[in-house]
Amino acid sequence: MNVIIVDDEAMARSALRGLLTEYFKEVNILSECKNVPEAVRQIQTLKPDVVFLDVEMPEYNGFDLLTFFRPEQIDFQIIFITAYSEYALQAFATSAVDYILKPVRKEHIARALGKLKPIQADTQLAYQVLKENIQDTQHRKLVLHTSESMFVVRFSDIICLEADGNYTHVYTTSHATILVSKKLSDFDFLEKEPAFFRCHRSYLINTDKVLRVDKRELALELEGGKTVYVSQEKKKALFERLGAYTQ
Repeated sequence: MNVIIVDDEAMARSALRGLLTEYFKEVNILSECKNVPEAVRQIQTLKPDVVFLDVEMPEYNGFDLLTFFRPEQIDFQIIFITAYSEYALQAFATSAVDYILKPVRKEHIARALGKLKPIQADTQLAYQVLKENIQDTQHRKLVLHTSESMFVVRFSDIICLEADGNYTHVYTTSHATILVSKKLSDFDFLEKEPAFFRCHRSYLINTDKVLRVDKRELALELEGGKTVYVSQEKKKALFERLGAYTQ
């Protein structure tokens, strides 16, 4: 496996190189780059399988690297490396793109390498969605994988998410219902979006899709005919948000 390391900090490059060299014998480090333009040149010349790409760099950050390539030119995998940034982590989560948190540890590298798959059109699409979510916070999208397909859904098209054991049903206005093999808790990051609210342990709703509030039954009628229920402990907060709470 041929890789390139991209990080503006020499110590960070050295630390990652040391871990890869000592614990991952299948990895061959082709080059180390300190900025994005240098990385672009090296990728075009050396054709790596994987790029370990730091996110926080001066002038061009790691996400900017994607702007130098058309989607069909991305024939390499990217493992992003980032210091903790809540917004960046949300972007990764929505786009289903893998990342490693600093400080980098061997178990984090092993996990990321173990999740790599041959580059496919859906991988390129995931990178494209990541780039769009970083650049346009008003029209963000969510990448959803099923056993047969990958769907890209705008946040504004999501009606609600419903728990089903280790699976989640995602109700949308654009793709009907999508069943994904993730727990509802895997979508907790959506609660940081203004429109989304966890109204019950089984439901995460888009409050913009609420059509009617049944306060007696603690139920919500949503777009598309879906009805969900509100737990007692969530009642006041949700109804206040909807402007439906009265003493």
